Formats: sequence, structure tokens, C-alpha cells
Amino acid sequence: LSLLYLSEAVVSTQSTGKRFKQFVMSLKDDVDEEEAVEGYRKYKTKYKKNSITSFFRAHQNEEWLREKFHPDYIIRKKKDLKQCKIKRLAIYKRIQELGYLEDVGVCHEDQDKLMKALDAAVILMEGGTIHDLTILDGRDRNSDKPLIAIPVAKLKKEKGKKDEDGSDSEDGNIKDDPDSPDSGSPDKKLPQPLHKPQSLFVRSLTPLITREDLLQVVNSLNLPGFLRLAMAEPLPDRKYYRRAWVTFAHNTDIKEACSVLMSSKVEKYDHELNVVINRELSKRVRFVPSFTRSLYAVQEDVKWLEILITELDKAAGLWISRLKDEDDSNEETEDELYENPMIEQLRSFTEDSLKTPILDHELDQGETDEDEIHIINDKKLKILDKLVIYLRIVHMVDYYNGTEFPAEDEMPNKIGVFHIRGPLETSNSKNSLQDVHDWNRQLGAKIQGVIDDMRGVTIPHGEAVEIGLKTEEEAVEEFVKMNTEEQGTGKYHCPLSGKKFKGPEFVRKHIFNKHAEKVENVKKDAIFWNNYVREPKRPMEPLFPPAQQSNNGQSYSTSTPNTSYTAPPRPNYPGFPPPYGFPTPFPQAPAPKGRKVISYNDLDRPDEYDVLGV
Repeated sequence: LSLLYLSEAVVSTQSTGKRFKQFVMSLKDDVDEEEAVEGYRKYKTKYKKNSITSFFRAHQNEEWLREKFHPDYIIRKKKDLKQCKIKRLAIYKRIQELGYLEDVGVCHEDQDKLMKALDAAVILMEGGTIHDLTILDGRDRNSDKPLIAIPVAKLKKEKGKKDEDGSDSEDGNIKDDPDSPDSGSPDKKLPQPLHKPQSLFVRSLTPLITREDLLQVVNSLNLPGFLRLAMAEPLPDRKYYRRAWVTFAHNTDIKEACSVLMSSKVEKYDHELNVVINRELSKRVRFVPSFTRSLYAVQEDVKWLEILITELDKAAGLWISRLKDEDDSNEETEDELYENPMIEQLRSFTEDSLKTPILDHELDQGETDEDEIHIINDKKLKILDKLVIYLRIVHMVDYYNGTEFPAEDEMPNKIGVFHIRGPLETSNSKNSLQDVHDWNRQLGAKIQGVIDDMRGVTIPHGEAVEIGLKTEEEAVEEFVKMNTEEQGTGKYHCPLSGKKFKGPEFVRKHIFNKHAEKVENVKKDAIFWNNYVREPKRPMEPLFPPAQQSNNGQSYSTSTPNTSYTAPPRPNYPGFPPPYGFPTPFPQAPAPKGRKVISYNDLDRPDEYDVLGV
């Protein structure tokens, strides 16, 4: 729907706005400093308003923008996300009961056990059974490395309980397999590697193509083994084109599926699909610096984990009990009680339980010896590790990277990259306390960003009004006024129905009575626009050209595209391969001093983490 109620704005023909210096050069010589500053402030406000209005009008009918800001999409998205987290919590509890999380740490030493636990969770998310979990007992099909021991006894005990009462757990949709070896069936069904699906990568999609358009193409081909479709965030530097992943079952002939889909196109937009086989995720577990075990880092982790988990749990309605109570007027009221047992354990994990006498003395004296960082043993961090794993499985948050993946359930890997504490540094490569403080500051900023996004933090109301915020009532009044045409003395016309009336009040009454659905859509569009205006990280064209350094060290402006809308954060550690199996670029030799390093990355390769963003 077109936002007809938006006031016409004079959009500048400039691709970017003027810097203060450029603005002052265009003024008369007798303008003083205060007038110049105030004039530039008004100019920036007007230019920003025109810029976001122009951008919104250009993209308002594209699905990706409506998914972010339109109320209908937001309500549906929140509902789906809540149901997803409820299911993931049930699966988390299930693998905990089966012993997969027993004595598992988020550290280098336990990465094999951690991978096994994540694989077990993914198998259950994919609709697997208790019998399918036994595939994790043997060797990995793509590796000769034997997997660690799995609590098979617990699996058999669990199956024995089900056989006794004839019931099955509904948590996580875990089903007892009638064709399992224990069922006595003559046709013994082998466990399925449901944690290893196959997928196709669609390189580029015009922003006009919706999820439904692409699903219609895939479904019309009747491809066997099709599971789900995921679409990535648009790319601002590539005209907001999108990418997609089409996921198939592990036993699908992926080459044949790729050949069929590659020869297809979206007829509605005459858009051919550029499809390649998506490689399996490489280096799923990645390391962060070992000094994340230090006292100062752990203290920050305790603080952020409690805040983050509490906020996410309450938003999804997890661990909440509703208590009925009667007030003084004998009316029943419901109070919500939040009781996550892991948070209670975390609160007992105090700073005092981590200190040593030597460290206490150092803190009292204010000593900051850069050669001494107190490293806490991983065994003391099991409570923290339990919560970090809980965040990754249930809330799709990679804590040590400060990143949330709300659309991960649609991706080929339902639990993708996971950052854990790396191996301890050797004595020749020590870190300083400043490194720890820098880490805490960077990670805290990322976590705060996740919390702000969940809370829906907006820009100040006054700033929003300056750049075009409108109330629903104002939008409706403009809509009514626009559809009330005077054709002569005492004659008014409604273009929505073609009927004529004696006065404007009759046209207004007619619109509210006979076109209530259109009025409701106008209100929703007003909310759509306001949500976009209030968003601090709203997608928009750059207001000013970015300043870059030339070879001689002087700054200059360029017309290279740059927007305030950025993909989700990337890790700050070099050498990490990109997600979902795309190859790492070849290492480049260091450039001479004074020369800018030029990147030769494959333009079609997804950037780190941008495929999983919000």
C-alpha cells in the first residue's frame, strides 16, 4: 500500500548532503557564526527528513522493509520467534536429561563434547527420535576421528521408560521410533544423520522478490527432500539485493536439485536463479582469547549473562508462572513470577568465590601489573558455561561474539557458529590487563546492542517529530481530506466509491462506515512509517560522503556507497573462515607503508555473520 498521507517533501537532487564547510561557503559574507551553525542544523534536519522519506517511498513495498517495521509482520514474527524458543527450551531440557550437557564447558578442552551436545540438539530440532541420537555413538561420516563416548545407557533407560508406560514425551517433538532396533521390527531402520542437511545457495535476488515468490518456484518443481527456505538481510552496497538458502534432507541428490533449480526463474519478475551448492559449515566452533577466563572478564560475564538471559526469557515467556490473587475489591488478578533456576545459580556465583588472597591484595593496592592476569580454572566456570550454552541453544545468541541470530531456525544449520574460550596462551605471548578491559568494553557494547534491539530502543521523540513522525489520527485526517473532493456549491464527491454528498461531514461518515478496512490500513501504514522513523539503525542512503585517506595521508571525499544500515557485527579476530563453508580468501602480503590495503574478496561470497542477522 502506498502511504498517501505522507506530506510531499522536496527531495534534493544531490546524492549526498553538504558538509559544514561546503554549507558555509554557500552563505553570504555577513552571516555570523551562530546563524551559520543554526542554519546548518536546520539544513541537516530538512535534508535528513527528505532523504528518509525518499528512501521509504522507494522501498516501502519490499518485503524486507515490511518485515522489519510493519505491525502485521512484527506481530507475526514475534509470535513465531516465541514458539521457536519454547520448542528449543524443551529440547535443551531433553538433552540435559539425557546427559549430553553433563560436565561440558565452553572451552577448548571440551569442544568435542560441546559439538556432540549441539549435534544432539539439532537432531531433535529436525524432528529426530531417540534412536537417531545413537548415530552420534560412532564415527563422523566425514571424518576418521572417533567421536567421544555418549551416554548410551541413558538413552536405553529412557526408551525403557517409554515402553513401560506406552507414552512419549511431547517436549521438542521427540518421538519413539517404531522402526528402531529396540522395537523388535524385522526391518531395522538405521539412525539418520539429521544434523547434516544439504543446501543450495541463491547468490542474488532482486528486493522485489518475496519469500512466497521463491517458495512457489521451489514447490512447483516438486524437489524431493525440500525442508525450508531462508532469506538473508539485504545488501545496502548492492542495491539491497538479497540472498537465500534452500535446505534439503541429508539424503537428497543435491547436484540434481541444483541443476533443476538453476534452470528455473521467478516468472513474475523474469529473474533467473543463480544457484550453487552450499558447502558444509567449516570450523563451527571458534576461539576467543584465553584471557576471557580472567577475573575481570568473568565479573563482566556474570553481570551481562544475568541481564541478557532475564530479558530474553521474559520476552519469550519462558520460566514464567502466573499466580492468581484477589485484591481488596475481591477481583482476581494474575501476577507473573519469573523463576529460572540457572539465574539463581548464577547469583550465587559471586565475585568473592573467585578471588584468591594474592589477588585480593593486588586489588586493594590498585596494582595493575601488565604481566599478571589472574586466570580462573575452567572447572570454576561451569555455571557460566551452562548459561552460555543455554543462550546458544534456546535464544540463538553467540555470547562470546555478542551476536544474536533470530532467523537461525530457517538456516541450513539450526545451530551454527559458536565461539568458545581458546587454549591458554604460552608464557611467551602474555596479554595485559588493558587487553581484558578492551575486550570487556567491546563485548559489553555488543551485548547492550542485542538488549536494545530486543527492547525496541528508539530515538528521542523530539528528533523523531523533526524528521516526520506522524500520529495515527493525523494520518487518518489526511486520508479523509484527500478523499473528499468539492465539485461545486453543496456538492462533494468520494473517489473511493464514486458517490456524491451534500457536505464534507457526510463524506467523512461514509468513509468510516463503508471503507473502514481502508481506514484501518492507513493506521497500520502510519505505524509502519513511525516504526521506521524511530529506529536508530534505520536503513537509509548516506547523508554525507565518507572521508577516506589518500596515499599521501590527506582526507578526501568519494562517492562510494555507504549507508548507516549495517549488517550484524563481525568478529574482530583475523583468520576466522566465513560461515557455511565458503572458502577463506588467500592471505595477502602486507602492503608498503603509506599504501592502502586493497581487498580482492569474492563479491558473491557472504560476509561473516551477515547471513544470520536480525
